[in-house]
Amino acid sequence: MSIENPKEDADKKITTWPQQLTAFILCLAIIGSGLANGWASPYLAQLTSTEANMPLRLTDTEASWVASLLNLGRFVGALLSALCQEYMGRKIVLLFSALPMTISWIFSICATSVIWLYISRFCSGIASGMIWSSISLYLSEIANPKIRGSLISMNVNASSIGMFLGNAMGPYLSMEMFGYVSLVPNILFMILFSLIPESPYHYLLHGDIDKAEASLKWFRREADVKAEMQDLQEFVDGAETNIFLKLKEFLTPSNLKKPFIIIGLYLFSYVSGYSAMNSYSEIILTKSKISITPSLIVTILALSTIFSGLLATLLIDKLGRRYLLIISCTGTSVSLALLGLHFHLLSLEYDSKNLTWLPIISLLMFNLFIYSGLMPIPNTLLGEMFNAKLKNIASLFISSINALLSFASTKTYQPFLDLVDDKFVYWTYSICLSISIPYIYFFIPETKGQSLLQIQQQSIKK
Repeated sequence: MSIENPKEDADKKITTWPQQLTAFILCLAIIGSGLANGWASPYLAQLTSTEANMPLRLTDTEASWVASLLNLGRFVGALLSALCQEYMGRKIVLLFSALPMTISWIFSICATSVIWLYISRFCSGIASGMIWSSISLYLSEIANPKIRGSLISMNVNASSIGMFLGNAMGPYLSMEMFGYVSLVPNILFMILFSLIPESPYHYLLHGDIDKAEASLKWFRREADVKAEMQDLQEFVDGAETNIFLKLKEFLTPSNLKKPFIIIGLYLFSYVSGYSAMNSYSEIILTKSKISITPSLIVTILALSTIFSGLLATLLIDKLGRRYLLIISCTGTSVSLALLGLHFHLLSLEYDSKNLTWLPIISLLMFNLFIYSGLMPIPNTLLGEMFNAKLKNIASLFISSINALLSFASTKTYQPFLDLVDDKFVYWTYSICLSISIPYIYFFIPETKGQSLLQIQQQSIKK
């Protein structure tokens, strides 16, 4: 857990490789979740095509359910995760997330009817919900404050690697072979993460001081962790384990403020249209009449999300959460305005060949800015802003709302396009996202370099 002694000499060398190793192992689970997301784009196109050689065919309605059931599964996964974390710990929940993910790929491999795909997507959603509602909390509890933001950001953006791999493999692998390949990171995660200790926070919360100290020593590689243990004890003091008492406290107006601050960030990420932009990138590029093969540009866009994730990992603990968010939202809003401008110029009958650069630059800007701030930082704050009593309840509440927002964002994109021209869709997204800038400046706390205890103390003062 992030419980650095504030009196400790700032020049003391800090050992962080066990924490970084743990984060890399957790990336395997996130890549698996990204593969599940990346599966949809190539295979739904094939499953609805009359020309592709597939084991089954889907109607547009069936394809819509296959695409959206993952997000409904995320809602269920978040609920299961919060209930299990309370008593079993974050490590066990993260390990158990590999089971529904394994079931998901097995059903995908064996699919002979749409029901198999429904079950597959729902199970992958359950796994993703369990992962996303646990991973930020676990990393925030084991990481040193100096690298906490970068570790969480790295894991959040590992999803981009999975989505890129899914989009890259889809056109060349059968659905069955894709499932076999996707089982590999899942199996590696189960084996390697089983060797990593549980969070010291969980042990101390349940009164197991010896195991908490042993866990802390493993992550810190220090013989004497008494000072950190004292901070940790102070952080968890009074954290009742009765979930109903926690729920009652969570529903007080003062405590509801924090989750709604984070939900506000998630809301802005979805009104940017990023879910739809990921799902419909190739269609957007085709409609923009570019002179370059759209599928090639989609691959470049997927690669750009990986670069953006690396950029976020490097900058989040240097610039801080608030200013990186402002830069991210400003750049994303400008990119959406430019994309809308492109469609406006097309409506004025400008030569599309002379405008090819504009939608490509717009979408590259979109990925660069949104994945370097607005995507990873809400998950970082989820792991930082809540006291020991309310972490699980807050994670359940926020992750559930996040899953529903994702479902709604994807489902409303096409009806929105049916109502208005493309340019108005992207200009609306741009205007909505610009509202996030004052919201971030006035409401988002800066937590850079602070221990979880210090963050709570600062929150109480406010």
